[in-house]
Amino acid sequence: MSGISLIKKLRTFLLGVLFLLLFSWVFLVTFIALAPVEWLLLQTVAQTTAQAKQPQMTWQKIEGTLAKGSAERINLPGISLEDVSWNLPIWRLALALPQLNLSLGDENLAKNGAWQLQASLTPWGSLSARLKAGDLALLRSNGLPWALEGVLAGELNLQAKLQGQMLSCQSLTGSWQGDLAVLQPMPLDLGQVFLQPSCPDSQTLDWKLTAKQTGEHQITLEGQAELANRRWSFSGQAKLEEQAQLRPALQMLGWRRNNQGEFQGRGSGRF
Repeated sequence: MSGISLIKKLRTFLLGVLFLLLFSWVFLVTFIALAPVEWLLLQTVAQTTAQAKQPQMTWQKIEGTLAKGSAERINLPGISLEDVSWNLPIWRLALALPQLNLSLGDENLAKNGAWQLQASLTPWGSLSARLKAGDLALLRSNGLPWALEGVLAGELNLQAKLQGQMLSCQSLTGSWQGDLAVLQPMPLDLGQVFLQPSCPDSQTLDWKLTAKQTGEHQITLEGQAELANRRWSFSGQAKLEEQAQLRPALQMLGWRRNNQGEFQGRGSGRF
């Protein structure tokens, strides 16, 4: 057998192997993307239960596939998401460049009331995410004593790196703002709020929250969450009018009045 003939046979064989691998990859991606999403979730829950762990997610009236579907409610630890819909383009999955488009809110909801998330991931672990805020009624407490009311505007943009099971933040920009009221554990009208987070380093999340109600209060909270050691802390100060609705609530939470007449408070813990 001549060398040229051997090279041709080897090239034909390699092309055949490449075609087989490509076909297998496309078939696998298509099978997963078009599989019923409830079946995929049931497999995940069954595996979690087999490992003697509590399920981290439950759902109500879920339908569709991993590529496109919807759910009346998805329950996560501490929070429930209502009127959820998503799509995950198959062609991006096939190119190993997945992009998730997630929305909270049905078609009858005002456009500025729906929450929208767009997140994409590259094979080398770069994560990009954009979260547009909406109606807080779509985010409900799941086992925790809180309830909020209001509509937030604005969006947050995250650039991060996925390293194993750790998320390394590279930048976090943007802000949310709007009128906010607390319904539980006690009714409080916070007025106009402004939230701006940032990540000064890869494992630290900083945030600043201001709340202002004319004739009532002006509050500033600054907090930090350290992801590496799972600790959080915050400090705050508030200027309150004598008849401010928030005065008894802050006093009950341990906030103290300084010599300038401002209330100050601190808190910390683990998560």
